[in-house]
Amino acid sequence: MRKTRFALIGLATAIVAVSTLGPPVSAAPTTLGPSSSSETCAWPWAFRAQDDNQFFPDSAAAYWAEPIVGPSAGITASGTYPDSRYFSLSVYTRYGTPFDVNGVSSSLPDYRIAPEQGSTNPWQHQAAPGGSYRVTVRSAVSPGEPNVLPLPSGTSQLHPGYLVYRVYLPAGGNFSQVKLPTITVTQGSESRTLPACSTQQPFTLPESAPGAATPAPKKVPAPPPGAFYNPGFSKSGGLPDADTAYVWAYVIRPAPADVLVVRAKAPTFPAGAGPSPWPASGEDMQYWSMCVAVGTTTVPTVVNHLPGGQLDYGCRADEATKLDGAGDYSYVIGSEAQRAAISGVAGATFLPFSTTQTTPLGRPWPLYLLLLRNILVSPGFQHSVQKVTQADDAPAAAAAMGPYYPHVSTCPLATLLAKGVPACEG
Repeated sequence: MRKTRFALIGLATAIVAVSTLGPPVSAAPTTLGPSSSSETCAWPWAFRAQDDNQFFPDSAAAYWAEPIVGPSAGITASGTYPDSRYFSLSVYTRYGTPFDVNGVSSSLPDYRIAPEQGSTNPWQHQAAPGGSYRVTVRSAVSPGEPNVLPLPSGTSQLHPGYLVYRVYLPAGGNFSQVKLPTITVTQGSESRTLPACSTQQPFTLPESAPGAATPAPKKVPAPPPGAFYNPGFSKSGGLPDADTAYVWAYVIRPAPADVLVVRAKAPTFPAGAGPSPWPASGEDMQYWSMCVAVGTTTVPTVVNHLPGGQLDYGCRADEATKLDGAGDYSYVIGSEAQRAAISGVAGATFLPFSTTQTTPLGRPWPLYLLLLRNILVSPGFQHSVQKVTQADDAPAAAAAMGPYYPHVSTCPLATLLAKGVPACEG
């Protein structure tokens, strides 16, 4: 089978295939060839929208992966708390699936990572980033042990496991300032610290588990265009993130004189891009975003080249989203030529259609995908994407999310400019 690049947070298994007028459906996971890296340097694989724009990456996120190749006795990641909204360390089997050993989870989000003596975790107590921590990956694990992740078994150079370092919304949007943890590998009685890799290669998809059946195309009624629903891949392979869930909708680009408007109540979230104690009173989740992707087989997030060499990615993080007096957001999706006019509308946040893609998959109409991410939800928040448990069911998603469920409408740009966002409610 052909090789496929790593897909962000579980989107790897959603290879888009479009029906006559319907949503994408999942295809079978792909198989890896031999690993191109070994345990000779730390963090040889990376994934960002800026470098490898496939499978709907959020432009505010970056991932680095360290292969886990047996018979390692253990791995230690020694790092400093980054200046970012969210980060985590996760371990996956050779098949890209999360697991647990003796009840110990394979993922540690920022606020659960205990600091070294003399340091403070800024997700536990108010403090500046930069304090130190140490996370150990080993086979002997017990519930309640701090900073321990289970070591995957059965790994090899051909089929490695994975230690994944995720960072969302770094201060100033500068991923180059994110310092990667130091990796020490223990084999028997010997330990060696790996030098940092000078470059990173794109991360490839893990293979499917033995005996896993190839899923047949879904035979469910297609939700209508603009209806958000659970696509069913959040926890189904491709390195899913335990803290993240998604709903998406497929839309057809409207006539040039029209725009799409996406409206809903916004969850509350921490201010700024730096760390802050979590969970926190009055904050529904640690991060959320809305992204637009082109409906082709690789599902790239929209990225437009602007005059002066600037890039406009089709993602808006929570902090870059305007809210009205009621705490509602209104994304207005249009062309780059409409950007200035849309940005001047009270309460409107511009999101772009592609400047280059017009008829994806050779269809006579241009298909796009909208994706809403929710990351690390407060236990007290009852309307998150994580509450949408039924796949391919837009009414169930709307019922679970209540006022936080996004509604999509088509609106003439002239109406939006003359009367504002409320005139465009569907």
